[in-house]
Amino acid sequence: MLSLFLIASAVFLSILASAKYHCDPGITMCCTNTTTTNTTAAENILAAYSIRESGLSGLIGYGCSAIKTADNGSVSECIKETVCCTGRYYSSGVTVNCTATVAGA
Repeated sequence: MLSLFLIASAVFLSILASAKYHCDPGITMCCTNTTTTNTTAAENILAAYSIRESGLSGLIGYGCSAIKTADNGSVSECIKETVCCTGRYYSSGVTVNCTATVAGA
């Protein structure tokens, strides 16, 4: 039974690792964490980094770095949260106007 579980896990992980994520338009980012824009956590993050933007939507990512690959990123490169961001990226690792990525062909 354990061997069947291990085989199934290996197959699933190889499929997951090869999934490509589409981010058009935008940049695929790997973030330590994300929060929605209308939360106290988001307000605290923006205030901590002196970010003053209005009209934010979607997610705010922090602890982010761009995934720089020819295919615009894969799951195997980011073990945290992969998001697609169209907003500004701040040198502090904070990025705005992000959405969760969706695996595709």
